[in-house]
Amino acid sequence: MDQIGVKPYTVCLAKFRFLESEQFKVRPVIVAGHPYGTRQVVAVIPISSSAGAESIDVVLQNWQAAGLLKASVARVHRISATLLKDLLEEIGSIDKIDQATIKVALKELLIL
Repeated sequence: MDQIGVKPYTVCLAKFRFLESEQFKVRPVIVAGHPYGTRQVVAVIPISSSAGAESIDVVLQNWQAAGLLKASVARVHRISATLLKDLLEEIGSIDKIDQATIKVALKELLIL
C-alpha cells in the first residue's frame, strides 16, 4: 500500500522550506515521481493560483477534481524536490487529460 503522496499525479499539501531558515510555507504540489534514496526524496511540481504562467506551465483544466480551491497552474518550470515527510496531506489527483499535458511539458523541460 502506498503512503501519502507517493503515487505520481497525486495532489498534496507540502511544506516548502525557505533557504537558510527553519521556516516554511504550505503549498499544493503534484507528485512527479516515487520516493528515492535513504532520505526519501520526491520530485514535485508546485501549483499556483497566480496568473503569469510560463509557456511550459500547464493550466489545469480540471482543478476542482484535483481538490484545489481555485483555478490553478502546474508550475512545471519550477519542478523541485522535497522529502516524503514534508508531504502533509493528500487532497486529490490530477485527471488523465491534465496528466497528458503535464507529461508533454515535462518531456520538453527535461529534454526527454
